[in-house]
Amino acid sequence: MTTIERMRAALTGAPHDYPPVIWIATSVVCETYSIPQNRWSQDPELLADSLVRFSRDTECDGIYVTRDNLVTHEALGGAIEWPDDDEPLLLEPVLSDLDALARLQIPQPESAAGMRTVLEAARIAVDRAGSDFYVMANIDCGPFSTAANLLGVEGFLARLYGSEKRQLHELLDFACECVIAYGRAMQRSGVHGIQMGEATAGLIGRDQFAEFALPYIHRAAEALNSSDCDLWLHICGRTDHLIADLRDLPIDVFELDSLVPLDRARQLIGDRIALKGNLDTLFLQNENSRRIDEQTRTLIGSCRMPEKLIVSAGCGVPRHTPVENLRAVSRACRETPLP
Repeated sequence: MTTIERMRAALTGAPHDYPPVIWIATSVVCETYSIPQNRWSQDPELLADSLVRFSRDTECDGIYVTRDNLVTHEALGGAIEWPDDDEPLLLEPVLSDLDALARLQIPQPESAAGMRTVLEAARIAVDRAGSDFYVMANIDCGPFSTAANLLGVEGFLARLYGSEKRQLHELLDFACECVIAYGRAMQRSGVHGIQMGEATAGLIGRDQFAEFALPYIHRAAEALNSSDCDLWLHICGRTDHLIADLRDLPIDVFELDSLVPLDRARQLIGDRIALKGNLDTLFLQNENSRRIDEQTRTLIGSCRMPEKLIVSAGCGVPRHTPVENLRAVSRACRETPLP
């Protein structure tokens, strides 16, 4: 069974041999191969080659093509500071106020700063991986988190409780169209799946999520729903107050942080959507490979419907995580056959 067949089987619950493994890996790749992250983030060939190499070295099933969560911000003209060897920093929001939205236009992903880099990296990764790996690519933030970045997260969240709802929805409309444009361009790169992240949406209550986040996530997911390219949704943090509302989204996978037990998430989300997760990131970084092997087997055993589980960290792999610890996860999965 190929990694692509294994991953696709896990997404649908079809018979396969063991739970596949994929990592969100950025700074850990740079640390492992002594690559300055500034250079890595802006060189699509270096980015793609190092990610393919990292997936081979960790003996996993997939390649996750990503850069950071400021790609759309950069594509829309947002200022970024590039430390020599760290994640880029958002210097100031693109929008000074909601009225400034009128001057923005949906970016053209193939030529937009940031987007064109990750698109090219995805194409290279697909070519270099061949049939050896399932290739998934991040299309940056989902609509809610994109809108928050454009206006500034603190100011955006404060406005959810104010009198500017019409303008907020106009901003969310715009953000949603940005996500769709980038997602469609990424689908054309040949990747097997695309992922959008809604970390900021995990910070709000269920009522605000239902009004300001869920409709736009649903609209983007509908637009990007494809039989040829799977759709993954990531929300960090404690999300058990939101998971039940994701049941009807046209997504294939929900990526789960370690703060929510797998069995609880399965109960809330139902049987249709596959789950990805959710080993604790600091545990992966700091424990020895024996403990990680044990915890991986415990995780799989705790999961109702392990046939619809993709094993990973609850979020991005920390910078100083030893490769051997990630190999321990892959080996534990291979030695834990599915019924």
